[in-house]
Amino acid sequence: MLNELISKLHHQGADIVKVIDISMLSENERRGYDTALLIGIALSQEYIYRLAIENRIDHSEFSKTEKQSDQLAEWTADFIIAKGYKALAQSENILLQRGNYDESIKTTPLPHKKIALLAGLGWIGKNNLLVTEQYGSALSICTVLTNLPLPTENKSILMPKCGKCTICKDICPVKVIHGKTWGLNVCRDEIVDVYHCKTCLKCLFNCPWTLNYIKTRTF
Repeated sequence: MLNELISKLHHQGADIVKVIDISMLSENERRGYDTALLIGIALSQEYIYRLAIENRIDHSEFSKTEKQSDQLAEWTADFIIAKGYKALAQSENILLQRGNYDESIKTTPLPHKKIALLAGLGWIGKNNLLVTEQYGSALSICTVLTNLPLPTENKSILMPKCGKCTICKDICPVKVIHGKTWGLNVCRDEIVDVYHCKTCLKCLFNCPWTLNYIKTRTF
């Protein structure tokens, strides 16, 4: 079933599909599920290149890809449920409907990034975004919690590879990035003030790891 599911997700535009064991997490986080599927869609190199060159705000593809990853998560949950198992898509719509998003602190019990960390997919950058070696931060992710028995692929949590770089902090127009390096005992609010972030995306497309992603562009 996993091969069928992965094939269908790739056909619908997913670039990454990971299956992660979350049984070690608290009940509040995993909500009765032991497995999570992480689905990732990369932003196009052309889009990142245009934002980097033009240095302007353009949410078009970013918003479209965020919505697409949510839709794939919901489709995946429906696919699993149709097979006779339980599943919960952690899409924005579903989390809001179920009251699993706390607006006062702008978070959910189990953020997608935490599952990505358990997958060894990347690390938390000084911009508080997931940073991957392949795509930098140009990756939209969503997750599905399930009781479907699947082979999992957990890896060691990656520590940040940002070094002394502070580009995201320096370029932030509203100065919400503090320049703090993430660690297991570092909370989100020490890294960024999410309450005043304007989502201009400058910290995303100016990250050196994201710029590395477009060095191989073919357009």
